[in-house]
Amino acid sequence: MESRHIVQDGPAHHLRQELRALTGLRGVAATVVALAHFHPTLPYDLQEFFLWHDAAVDLFFCLSGFTLSYVYTGTNFQFSPYLIARIARIYPLYLVTLIIVGATYTWPVLVNPTTYPASTSLTDFVLQVLMLNAWPIIGTGVHWNMQSWSIWIEWFCYILLFPLLLRLKAPRSENVKLLCVIALTAVSYALFVRFFDERLTNPELYAAESPWSYWVNLVRGIAGFTTGWIAFSSFEQQDEIHTLCTKFSAVIWLCFWAILVLLYFGLANSHALVFLFPFVVLAATDQTSATSRLLGLKALHFLGVISYSIYLMHFIVFLLFRLAFGVSSTWSIWVYAALIIATFGISVLSYFAIERPARDAVRSLQGKPADLAARA
Repeated sequence: MESRHIVQDGPAHHLRQELRALTGLRGVAATVVALAHFHPTLPYDLQEFFLWHDAAVDLFFCLSGFTLSYVYTGTNFQFSPYLIARIARIYPLYLVTLIIVGATYTWPVLVNPTTYPASTSLTDFVLQVLMLNAWPIIGTGVHWNMQSWSIWIEWFCYILLFPLLLRLKAPRSENVKLLCVIALTAVSYALFVRFFDERLTNPELYAAESPWSYWVNLVRGIAGFTTGWIAFSSFEQQDEIHTLCTKFSAVIWLCFWAILVLLYFGLANSHALVFLFPFVVLAATDQTSATSRLLGLKALHFLGVISYSIYLMHFIVFLLFRLAFGVSSTWSIWVYAALIIATFGISVLSYFAIERPARDAVRSLQGKPADLAARA
C-alpha cells in the first residue's frame, strides 16, 4: 500500500499520494554519485557505468522541480513556512558535514600560503555557511565537501526560482512544453560540454579560462529544476506527453541504457542523459509499470529516503578509509565492500540522528504535518 501524506499550507490542505518510484530513483542517483567518487576498479572496466554521476546531479534538480510542484501546487503557498521547511531539510546535515570536512581535511591538509591561503579559506568557509559560494559573482565556486555545490544550487532554486514558477502558468500546449524542455536541456548540455571546469570546485587558487565556466552549474540547476516543473504540469494535466511517457516507459529506459552503453564505449557524453530526465520522471509516475514497481520496492525506497545522507556523507567516509588504508587504487575488493557498508551505515545514522530530528523540530514549531517536500 502506498503511503499518503497530508500537505497543509495555511487553510487549504489536500491529500497527496507519495510517488514511491521517484524516491527510489533519487536513491539510485545518490548511490551512483557515491560509487563513482569511490573510484572502484571492476572487471572489464564496468566502473565506466558509474560515470554518469555528473548527470545524476541534474536528475536531482529535475526531481526537486517536480516534487516541490507536486507538493505545493494547489495550496495556499506561504513563503515563510516553506522556507523554514527547506532550511530544516537541507541545512543541519549540510553544516555538520562542512565542519567535519573542514576540520579534518581542508584546514589541516589543503590550506597553505601558496595554493590555498588561510584568508581565502576563511572567506570560502563563510560563503559556504551562507550557501552562497556556488553562486556566480558572489562566490568562488569552491566546496570542501566535494559534491555539496549542488546543495547551494538547489538553495538558489528554492528561494528564488520555485516561488516564481509557482506563480507562473506552465504552457498547456504539448508542443510548447516539448520545445521548452528541449531548449533548456540543450543549453545545459552545451554549456556543460563546452565550459564545465571541475577544478573550479577544488580548494585552491584557480581561475578558469572562460567566464562561462562559472555559470555552468547554476544554469544546470535552473534548467533541470524548470524541466521538472514542466514535467509536473504534464503530469497534472494528464496530457499527451504524460500518456506517451507512461505508455512507453520501457522505451525511455531502453534509451537510458543505450546512452550508458555508448558512454561505456566512449561514444557519448554522460550529460546527454539530461535530455531524458523529464521523461524518465514522468514514466516513473506510472506506479503500475515494472520499473516503477522495482524503484518502489522497500529497499530502493529506503535508499531514496536516506539519499541526502548518502550524498553528503559518502565523501567523509571515503576520506576516513583513505586515511586507514592508503590510496584507493591499492584497495582490495573487501575494502571497497567495507566502504560501501560503512557508507550505508553512517548514512542511516545521520538520517535518524540529524535529518529526521530537524524536520520533527520544525514540524513541532509550525504545528504542521510533514510533507512530501521533505524528501525533495
